[in-house]
Amino acid sequence: MNYQILIQPTAFQEIETSYRWMCNNLNAEVANNWYYELQDPIASLQEFPNRCSIAPEAPVIGREIRQLWVGKRRKYRVLFVVEEDVVAILHVRHSRQSYLSEESG
Repeated sequence: MNYQILIQPTAFQEIETSYRWMCNNLNAEVANNWYYELQDPIASLQEFPNRCSIAPEAPVIGREIRQLWVGKRRKYRVLFVVEEDVVAILHVRHSRQSYLSEESG
């Protein structure tokens, strides 16, 4: 079964914010590489998204939120839910960011 990937507005904004930060504080090449390296792991969720572990904040939020670690050093977490044939990407967060709370889920 192939799942449809939907990037929610919050996740899109987080990707854009990270990209801009990298452009301003590192360089455009690093930002571009990060952006393109994010695409394949997200696309891989089209098949077997349930292979990913449950995120630590899932019990607090009360939803089965899963996480996909991205990057060579697992610096980013893609947080998502699987509903029927859709994978909804909720957040893309740096590993140094705190876990989600009930309000942000």
